[in-house]
This record gives sequence, structure tokens and C-alpha cells, in this order.
Amino acid sequence: MLALASQLLATLVSVAVVGWLPRPAAPQMRIDQAAQVLRGEIAAAPAGLRLQEQSVPPAGNGNHWLSLVAAQQLGLPISRVRLVWSSSAQVPDVHIVANYVLPGAGKVGKPPVVEDQLAALHLPPFELGVHRGDSRWQVVGIDHSDLAIWRRQALLAFLAGTMLLAPLAAWAAYRLGRPLRRLADASAEFDLRSMKPLPIDGPREVRMLAEAINTSRARLREQAEDLTRLLAAAAHDLRTPLTGLRIRAVLAPPEPAKRMVADIERMNAMIQQVLDYSRGQLDPPSIQHLDIVSLVDDCAHAAGLRGVKVQANLPDSLPWEADTLLLRRALDNLIDNAGRYAGSVELRIHRLDDVLLLEVADRGPGIPAEDRVRLLQPFQRGEESRSCTTGGAGLGLAIVANAARRHGGELLLLDREGGGLVARMVLRRMQCRDR
Repeated sequence: MLALASQLLATLVSVAVVGWLPRPAAPQMRIDQAAQVLRGEIAAAPAGLRLQEQSVPPAGNGNHWLSLVAAQQLGLPISRVRLVWSSSAQVPDVHIVANYVLPGAGKVGKPPVVEDQLAALHLPPFELGVHRGDSRWQVVGIDHSDLAIWRRQALLAFLAGTMLLAPLAAWAAYRLGRPLRRLADASAEFDLRSMKPLPIDGPREVRMLAEAINTSRARLREQAEDLTRLLAAAAHDLRTPLTGLRIRAVLAPPEPAKRMVADIERMNAMIQQVLDYSRGQLDPPSIQHLDIVSLVDDCAHAAGLRGVKVQANLPDSLPWEADTLLLRRALDNLIDNAGRYAGSVELRIHRLDDVLLLEVADRGPGIPAEDRVRLLQPFQRGEESRSCTTGGAGLGLAIVANAARRHGGELLLLDREGGGLVARMVLRRMQCRDR
């Protein structure tokens, strides 16, 4: 409907401007100026005139008096001069009064120099021809065409239509663009953990799009919940036979029992990673006030009890808002991962306004640049130095990356100067629920 109305309005404007408005008048001419062109005193183009030669005199409605004036200006007999109007539709009625009565005198006298006055008079377009001795006619006329007039009319119609349609187009763009921008902003914050639907407003097509996205989003969440429940159930059920295997391992000879217990512990760690990952996928973060320094110090102390050498360069205190469980789980994974490959770990904290940087640095073999994006995905394991012999389900870095995203940030894997790896968690300040 909007497109149809715009087309109809543009057509009506064009018809009104081109068809109903009066035709623009052509530029006017002067006899003395045309005579100057014929005498070669001035050029034709700068005066808006054209000069041409032809074998026949100019055709059209002429005027005897004006021809006489032109002959006088040219100093030629009337038989060699012809003045005609360029368009019969604009032929003026010219009369020269030969005698006049002086006001209050009652006497008849001779008029002033009427020819000079007529020569300087602005007249409608005409053609003035002079017959040369070689049977050729030199004709001067206006350098103007009807095509140029219609072009101006068409340009005027276009400009008028544009000025009338511009407010309508701006209104339509605003009405369509505003809900689309809101829809784009809401879609950019797409998160399966959030059940907030996208806004449904604006034109019918935008509403249909928002409804389709909401439906797809709900379906994706259901599928993700089903998959997460499946992972959690499988991981939980695996713990029962592992407990039985641990009991039987006690009855085995010491050396085989030691290897069996190590395998069982590694399987338990893998199951715990799957459970941690599944729990963190859909549940919204629980943001609380905390002292981030105290949390990092607790993680460092717990890692030391597990045999990891940790060096922490921390400030005295740093209040922050975050999900304690998510951050503790992420730091434990980073510290254990660095300790497994490097033996010792260095912890650092930096704050930049509303951004917190938690860094876990080591002097291990590092991670190749081409593998860093891949290893942030779930169930992705490194090769070579980070081989399968070290254990793990390929979820450690995925759990950390997920925790960083849920705090509005990201996990960066960077080369450490002098060798090693720096795992940097970029966290943004979150708003507590109790506010």
C-alpha cells in the first residue's frame, strides 16, 4: 500500500507539473543585438543566439514594421531583410503610430526615433535573415529549443515529486527501521539461558519475523536442555560403576591397584568436567558481591594442596560483582591446566574501570595460535604437548570460556613473553540481583 501510494503521488505530481503548468516562455530577443551578430560585431553564442547560413529565407509570420527597423539597423534595403516570429503561438501585435498629438497643444508633430526604441525592445523569439549577394541567407535566431523547455519541466516534476515523497519515505524508513533495530539489538544478545522474548511490534512483516525467531529460540532451548540433561544423566550414572571399581581395586595387588585407582580418578575428573559444563550452559549466573582477591587466593591455596606450585601477585582487596561458583570453577580449571603442563603457575589481577582481567600464566609449551579458537570449543583436545595421556575430556577451556561469556567478557589465550602461555579472562562488571 505504501509503495502504491508513493507511485500514485509521484505520477500525479509529474502530470501536474508537466501537463497542467503553463509552458515556460522562451528567452526574449532584441533587434539591435541580432543586427550586431549579423554585422559581425559580437559573437552569437555568448548572447544566447545562433547564426547559420541557408539557401532560403526564414519562414514564418513576418512583420513589415520590424523588418524596416532591422533594415535600418543593418543599413540594408528592406528587400534583403526578413524578420519572422519563431512561433506562431507567440506572435505579438505590433503597430507603429506615425503621428501623435502633443498633450495640451492640439498640434500634430512627428514622432521621436521610433526605430531605435523598437530595436532595443525585448521581443519574443524571432529569426532575422539577411540576403547576401551569393544567394545565401544569413539567419540569426534564439539558441533555444522546445526540448530544453520540456527537460526543465521534467526536472521540475522530478524535484517536486522528490520533495513531496521525501517526508513519506523518511517516515516509512523510520517506522520500518526502528523495530528492525530493536529486533537486531535483541537478537545480538541472543542467549539460550535467557527466556526474554524478542519485541513483537512494527509492521506485519517485522512482527512475523520476531515471532519466528522467538519460536526458533524456544525450540533451540528445548533441544539444548534435552542434550544437557542427557550429558548430566550419563555422567551421573557412570559414577556408580566407578565407585564399584574403586572398591575392587583395593583388593587387587598394590601395583595394578595403583594404576586402576589413577584411571578411576581420571575418569571421575572427566565426569566432573561434563557435569560442570552441563550445569553452566543453561542456568543464569548468580551475581553476588564478593572480594575477587579472596576468591583467587582460595583457589591458589586449594591448588597448592593438590600439588600445584602457585605464585599470586594480588592486591590487598578488590570488591567486584560476579558469580562465585562460575569463577571458582573457571580458575580451578585454568590453574590445573597450567600446572599439568608447566608445573608452576602465576596469578595476576588487573582492573580497568568496569573491566577485570584475571590472568593465569605459565612457562609451559603453550598452545599454537591456529589451535586456540578450536580449543575453546567443548570436547576439543590439543595435540602433541597436550596429549590424551594427560587426561581430561576437552572441556576445561570450554568451561572457562563459557564462564567469561556469562560475565560479559571472553577468554584470551596469549603468548607469554619469554615463553609459555597467558590465559586471560576478561570480565565485565555485572549487576547484582539484590540491587
